[in-house]
Amino acid sequence: MKKYQAGSIKNVCFVSHGGVGKTSLLEAVSFTSKSTSRLGKVAAGNSTFDSRADEKNHKMTISTHLGFCEWNDTKINILDTPGFLDFLGEAKAALRVVESTVILVDAVSGIQVGTELVSKYVEESGVPKLYYVNGCDKENADFVKVVQALKDNYGSGIAPIVVPIGSGTGFKGIVDLLKKEAWEYTRDGSGVGTKTTIPSSLEKDVATLRQALMETIAETDEALMNSYFEHGELTDEQIVKGLASGVKAGVLSPVIAGSSLYNMGSDKFLDALIELCPSADSRTEITVLEDSGEKSIKCTESSPAFSFVFKTISEEHLGEINLVRMFSGKIVSGQDVANVGRNSTERVGNMYFLKGKERVDTSELTFGDIGGLLKLKDTHTNDTLADKTIKYRFPPTILPEPLVKIAIAPKNKGDEDKVAVGLTKLNEEDTGFTYRYHADIHQSVLSAMGDMHLEVILEDLKNRFRVEVERTQTKISYRETITKPVRYVEYTHKKQSGGAGQYARVFIDLDPLPRGGGYEFLDKIVGGVIDQSLRPSVDKGVHSKLEEGILAGYPIVDVRVSLVDGKTHPVDSKDIAFQIAGREVFKKAFEMSSPILLEPVVDLEVTVPEEYTGDIMGDLSSRRGKIGGMTPSGKMQTISAKVPEVEVATYSSALRSLTQGRGFYTKKFSHYEPVPGELARKIIDTHAAVAQAVHE
Repeated sequence: MKKYQAGSIKNVCFVSHGGVGKTSLLEAVSFTSKSTSRLGKVAAGNSTFDSRADEKNHKMTISTHLGFCEWNDTKINILDTPGFLDFLGEAKAALRVVESTVILVDAVSGIQVGTELVSKYVEESGVPKLYYVNGCDKENADFVKVVQALKDNYGSGIAPIVVPIGSGTGFKGIVDLLKKEAWEYTRDGSGVGTKTTIPSSLEKDVATLRQALMETIAETDEALMNSYFEHGELTDEQIVKGLASGVKAGVLSPVIAGSSLYNMGSDKFLDALIELCPSADSRTEITVLEDSGEKSIKCTESSPAFSFVFKTISEEHLGEINLVRMFSGKIVSGQDVANVGRNSTERVGNMYFLKGKERVDTSELTFGDIGGLLKLKDTHTNDTLADKTIKYRFPPTILPEPLVKIAIAPKNKGDEDKVAVGLTKLNEEDTGFTYRYHADIHQSVLSAMGDMHLEVILEDLKNRFRVEVERTQTKISYRETITKPVRYVEYTHKKQSGGAGQYARVFIDLDPLPRGGGYEFLDKIVGGVIDQSLRPSVDKGVHSKLEEGILAGYPIVDVRVSLVDGKTHPVDSKDIAFQIAGREVFKKAFEMSSPILLEPVVDLEVTVPEEYTGDIMGDLSSRRGKIGGMTPSGKMQTISAKVPEVEVATYSSALRSLTQGRGFYTKKFSHYEPVPGELARKIIDTHAAVAQAVHE
């Protein structure tokens, strides 16, 4: 295939609510541009891009896919991201390596909860955007209504550049407002339109909308505004250039329309991507990390090679492929490159341009391009591959905190390693989940973005790695602490029966520390009442109780132990004696210090349509939540609250029920605070009952 410079490369990300047709649009433009030889269908299970077994099974995109096509001497790299809410974190990584994004909106449903969430991600990324109103062939499709909703939610920069010809079963083409051209399509899936005259029924609307488009564009540039006032209109060239400048600046968002299902309008959509989206060379610098902090570097073809691994995929019978974006320079097959963060070197072997499951061999990746590197020995998602002279790295993608979690254990004894290996490999492809053993609750916890996310992970574990797990509810990671100081608490350990004797006498002070203070041990012994070598043994003894807890079996935090006095025996005092004395004196002092339980509290941000805010705030209050405030965004409200973690264990389903599926939330750990007395008593009693049963 032809080699492209960065100025002729467009990197685009497709995002949307689930089921709006991102993958179908990618199939359509790939077929229209002859990048693929057939028009794949997600519903039929023969998509070139949704080719994984789990994607075919669930009939939806689960992992980001890379495709490319060539159109009018331009290479367009397209990242197709999942739309189902549980997998939207994939879009955050994809948005970091593109210069523009296309937000698909359904022509019937309009703005949906996923639209709001991906729009937030796009806004945070600063990537210019276009809107594609998909499904104009559907019954009850209403392009005008959708455009108005976009303006109401996202402001006056929304700029429709087409007018659909018909709708529903009568949809047959579009009028291009930029060039005042009408194009009609058949439903055979060819994707190439036939130029025709503008229907007389649309002439008035076309004239009005084109005039409005010119005004919108003119308002973004003083020179264009002067020209518009002087001549009463803009030329076609001024419209296209002004619109492209507005898109690049992030002040204009063109709206296009079509039908990806029937491949109607794909050719004009490709034209719009080329005319309006910034090229790869528009990104002239990036922020990188080095030991001393952040700095900016130039992105040029002549700079040393610098690339970022934003995604890892696994191909059966082939191995892992690292997807990389070249930010400067180039990488060629056979070259040694540095994996900067891991202080290692990789020899680059096979390199590909990807079209979903199809691969096109290449011998080099150049500035601005995106491709795949096969079977690197120790390179992973979020790594930086660069020239061996480079010591800085690209910042890793920070994904949202997982929202749901379960405890898992292998169904068959001895399968622990198989579970760990399987989840580690799956985590290479999907960094949106976490898996680790929590010593404080004695559970292996799998945390994901939602119930569907969990199901897909466990399905893949079973189908790909032949291992199954039992799932149980996770325990809450409570903590124990004290509320008042005690002084000069004494404990004496003596053992004289049989064999060598043991003797240790210790005195400690115990003080509470501020929340988050952890644990401190102070040696305040004056003189030699306890040998210097034996004092750390007291600390060891205290540590053993810190880990296992005293009230209810949870770790003890935010305490200071001061060793203030003691006594030794010339023969019987030894390490084990002072460890036992340290453990027991701490237990005694702890019980005297008005101990309490602490529970984890999370920062919750719930985004819902404004009509649901009252119900949501009432529900959060019933969960012992403390409302922090509300932030409006269009017709949505984001409610901030601090809520005990135990109260949000099943919040996903509750929020879905309260908002008819139109709300979403994020959460992250905030702090620990005291458990209310009655609830604390139940937790302590339950622990005591379990301990008694085990003892019996």
